[in-house]
Amino acid sequence: MAISPIEETGGIETVDPVKPAGVRDRDVQIMGYPPRLMAPDMAKSVAGLLICGVIALIPEMLPIIQWTAAGLALLFILYFARTLMRFQSKIYVSEYGIRISNLRGGTAFAWSELSKFRLRYFSTRRDGRKGWFELTLQAGDAKIVTESTLDGFDDLLEIARDWAKDNQLLVDDITRTNLMRMDEAETMVQAAASSRAGGISEGR
Repeated sequence: MAISPIEETGGIETVDPVKPAGVRDRDVQIMGYPPRLMAPDMAKSVAGLLICGVIALIPEMLPIIQWTAAGLALLFILYFARTLMRFQSKIYVSEYGIRISNLRGGTAFAWSELSKFRLRYFSTRRDGRKGWFELTLQAGDAKIVTESTLDGFDDLLEIARDWAKDNQLLVDDITRTNLMRMDEAETMVQAAASSRAGGISEGR
């Protein structure tokens, strides 16, 4: 896929911060959300919408139940739209900048303009062992939000983290704690990989 260094905005040509003149396509990493992870979420939202929609339209149903079902149906519609937006989104990353392209259009900024770096963790279990990270990057009014289900999320986090340091950004305690959590998880993975490699060597 060719990536143009020039974008047209209202008849005005602007330089793409991800791919300024002289940068090759192979120097730009294209990231997206894998279909195998998006498909179950889309299926759940459609199923929930159908069930709640049917309940809301049953004439003999109590009004309070109908209104509750209608409200839930609206939430499923919003969830479906959000999932579809993520599924269609493409994120372009280089050493110069980041750009997101989706159904709403997109936004982009150079890493040197990065002014906000935030990492949040959302758990689906009380013990916090299962969940996902949400990375928020902002430069002025331009904001890009990604989740850890993104292919290439670790690379993006590393690049953004380095630029946050270079730009001398102050991060909140929650972000600092989550970064430490990810560092610890990476250390454990590396230790496990080394242990397996050592076991294979001994077996030989």
